[in-house]
Amino acid sequence: MAGQRAGGVSFVRALAVCMLGAWACASPLAFANASPVRVPQALDLASDGLLAQENGVPIMLVFTREECDFCELLKSAVVQPMILSGEYEDRAIIREVMIDKGPDLVDFEGRTVSPFSVANDFDALLTPTVVFVGPGGREVGKRLIGINNVDMYLWYLDKSLADGAAAISKETSEGR
Repeated sequence: MAGQRAGGVSFVRALAVCMLGAWACASPLAFANASPVRVPQALDLASDGLLAQENGVPIMLVFTREECDFCELLKSAVVQPMILSGEYEDRAIIREVMIDKGPDLVDFEGRTVSPFSVANDFDALLTPTVVFVGPGGREVGKRLIGINNVDMYLWYLDKSLADGAAAISKETSEGR
């Protein structure tokens, strides 16, 4: 009987370990960390603005720093899965601005500037910050600063994207 009890306990432990392992493998972070998808770098915001205008979608600027653990969490748990899903291709133009190490880029006015300058212009020096802008670079949705609840973050992000798309649609219909 003692052998059965010990066997039963080891079976329960083994089952718990397997379930925990399966949960870890199925978590968004586990998938995202294995993901080869990179968030596209912002290189030419003027061209992105034209594309946004043509498609009637906001530009989602993800401001990050190289040594920012929260930035990595945001990219791996939220932004990369968004890109992988394909569900956002028609809803937003997603670009990363790595403010401390990214390449110089063309801003919305067509000037070549540093990524730090763009972040400073958007008051997005605290990272991670996600800013939703229209074709001309005007903010059209509520920005998201930091990340504290991965499970709810996508809800807030979707809300800001919807608000941004509505603002762009309204501007287009008013002929601005």
